[in-house]
Amino acid sequence: MGLKGPEPVARIRAREGVAEVAEIVQQEAEIAEIPQRSRSQLTIKEEEWKQKNLR
Repeated sequence: MGLKGPEPVARIRAREGVAEVAEIVQQEAEIAEIPQRSRSQLTIKEEEWKQKNLR
């Protein structure tokens, strides 16, 4: 086996690390979208309210 033994383990760990980082980045992006979506929903509700009260 020699020096080749640990190499596959290192590759597997590196891939797992990359996958974990990618998952964290995705979660952070989703979290960052929450306030934006909330503002959009509030804007829609505000417009609906204005339309309703202008009649």
